[in-house]
Amino acid sequence: MTPYDVFSSAPDTPGIAGVAQFDLRAAYTSRGVNASATLGAAYSTGSIQSAAYWSNNLLPPINPHLGSPALPYQIAFTTHAGQDDGSAARLSLLSGSLGTHDGALNARFGWFDLAQNDPFVFVQPPLTNVTPNIGLQPAESLGSGPPSLDVWPSAAPGLPLDGVDLVGHHGLATIEISNASLAALPGTTARITLGSLVFDHGEGTRWSADVLHVSTGGATLSTTTMYGAGAMTTSGPQGPLPTSHLGGQQQTIVGLRGTFHAGRRVDAVVELGQAWYNAQDVLEPGTQKPGGFYHVGAFDSFGRAKIGLDLYRFEARYASTILPYGIPENVWSVAWSWPGVWLKSNYQLANNAIIGSNRQGYRVSYALDKGPIEIRAAYAEYRQIDPSVLSNVNQVGFVEGFFLPQDDDAGTNGIAHQYALWSTWHAACGDLTLDYVDDTQHRDFVPGHPQDAVTWQAPQVVFTYAHPFGKRAIAAVGFGNFAMRGSWAFGPLTNVDFQQSTAFIGAQYAESVHAFALVQYRRSNFTGLPSQPAGLPPDFNGGVLVLEQRYHI
Repeated sequence: MTPYDVFSSAPDTPGIAGVAQFDLRAAYTSRGVNASATLGAAYSTGSIQSAAYWSNNLLPPINPHLGSPALPYQIAFTTHAGQDDGSAARLSLLSGSLGTHDGALNARFGWFDLAQNDPFVFVQPPLTNVTPNIGLQPAESLGSGPPSLDVWPSAAPGLPLDGVDLVGHHGLATIEISNASLAALPGTTARITLGSLVFDHGEGTRWSADVLHVSTGGATLSTTTMYGAGAMTTSGPQGPLPTSHLGGQQQTIVGLRGTFHAGRRVDAVVELGQAWYNAQDVLEPGTQKPGGFYHVGAFDSFGRAKIGLDLYRFEARYASTILPYGIPENVWSVAWSWPGVWLKSNYQLANNAIIGSNRQGYRVSYALDKGPIEIRAAYAEYRQIDPSVLSNVNQVGFVEGFFLPQDDDAGTNGIAHQYALWSTWHAACGDLTLDYVDDTQHRDFVPGHPQDAVTWQAPQVVFTYAHPFGKRAIAAVGFGNFAMRGSWAFGPLTNVDFQQSTAFIGAQYAESVHAFALVQYRRSNFTGLPSQPAGLPPDFNGGVLVLEQRYHI
């Protein structure tokens, strides 16, 4: 195992980084036309990994996760400060816009975030950095995020897109058409064309339709799927690790979504998606099939409380495109496969944070909000749809996001459970918050195939005390623990056993409406069994200090 922070998957390496970033926006307004342009300046020096993972998202001209070569970035687990240092400075035009004064039509070019999108069809690539904040939370928290001032700028929805975007409004309807490139590895390209139409009636009634097409090109990609060219498995301490090479991927996804009132107190949501996928460099040409996504949910409100039931089905051939970006992280092991975005160092076109590829199941939730005590709880059970056997995983577009492949005569279906609780008490002395998530995974094995066995759980808990000082300052202190214990590829033998404890303290301060400051210190201790027989134990500890200042003029 390597020194990653398990709450975020960001590498913990010694070093000091300094990052300065500036946006300068010029705007022109007339009775008929509005126009704007944004110029960006970015400078980074010191530890490249600290800058890329522990600061705010770097601007595109120097961001290695968006393909910029400005910083000589690579995953490296240094032992002393200064061993991964580098510097870069860039000045460039980031974006521009041109539209009608009444907002009925607006065109954007350059780097942009989508105005509207349904995440089960397309979601922007996940951020790779740990956005500076004063708290800590599990990746699958039911909370609303770490404590923060109301005036503090919110984090970006994901890595920005680079291209052209057109948004038009008429009555209740909003249409958006985008053509943009996605983050990709050097020598490769990935480009999307996305159209979405939304009818928003307000008060929870909304109808939408999305059409997405993505194509990739350039060099072939090395992936952990089994349907690409040269597919093979390599025996290791955690079972048969799959690899293959893919190129020339083509994916089309169509989605329909509706949220509406199904009764006097009942709100409902329906999401339907269909996907078609193919690629040029594959093991078994002609084996591709359409894949679907289906979600139905209903929520009953009474007073401050709300209960909900969601049913999901995310088929193995839905949103199959493999999209690596940044530098591949050395996280292929049970310790780092869950929780988090499936297919580490890759992202799927659709959101897989709740349920991922080749899974179906249900989720029950309860919420009690807007009172002195707030509670949110959820229980979920997700099962494999198709076993991860060679005759399946070799077919074009079949993605199994977690379990390793099995022989055809030894296939079994796995099951996952999740237990989650978030509760806060708004006491006179401040807010006391408990944030808890427990994930479990299990897959049976047939006699003679003990390497297929999976049984473990990953409890995560964070305690936070936050105290506001008027409307201009807030401070937080707390403690979190992430652990995992069980077996992976060794039958009943416990070969996964580790934990990370993190204590933190931080504060935000708004000097004025133009100046803000944040400081946080984390101290982490990691202990556990080695991930390989006779290997070194992953025991390490260290601190992270983040200071951020923001100015708006």
